[in-house]
Amino acid sequence: MEDQLQNKDGAHIGDKVRLRSGTYAKERGVVQAKVGEFLEIRLDEGTLTHAGPEEITNYSLAARRAWQVMPKRAGRHQLAVPRKRMASLRLDIDVLDDLDKATELGLIPNKEQAVNTWLRQQLDLLFREEPRSDAIQE
Repeated sequence: MEDQLQNKDGAHIGDKVRLRSGTYAKERGVVQAKVGEFLEIRLDEGTLTHAGPEEITNYSLAARRAWQVMPKRAGRHQLAVPRKRMASLRLDIDVLDDLDKATELGLIPNKEQAVNTWLRQQLDLLFREEPRSDAIQE
């Protein structure tokens, strides 16, 4: 979105607003034009009214400001070396049902951790390595 210099009231034609006071208090509308120091607003019901910038709540302005200060990235910080990678597996329905039951009964903490642990144990046996210390997690 192109940076725009905001005037004193910050309203632009097409902004979605709510009137705070007056005859149409709490009504919503869209800014149609600027007439001097007032804004011409077409209410959702179709009525055309005029209001000063201090008489409205400008939802579009709030959204523009939120986008300007929004962090570039949300969530966890990415590790230099990813520890996990997404994989898609086709499992028998009864296997998935039993995994769900085991989770509900508290026999396993969650399906992902259980499958990772069991696969690690079997791969260690297959390759005849000593079990890895991170294979068993509580």
